[in-house]
Amino acid sequence: MLLELSTVEARELKEALDSGLRELLTEISHTDERAYRDLLRERYSRLEQLNRRLELSLEGSQVYA
Repeated sequence: MLLELSTVEARELKEALDSGLRELLTEISHTDERAYRDLLRERYSRLEQLNRRLELSLEGSQVYA
């Protein structure tokens, strides 16, 4: 799948991912059930990878005024 975003959209998506990742870490730390915690860790890992790819993409398309 290919998704094209404007720079503004990509920045907003990155901000939302950053916030969501912080919340997910909190949820992981408060989860007692091991299977659910493992599921959350896997989700965190996928979203963190996506966030890094998005960050690299933004660095490559910086517009200087």
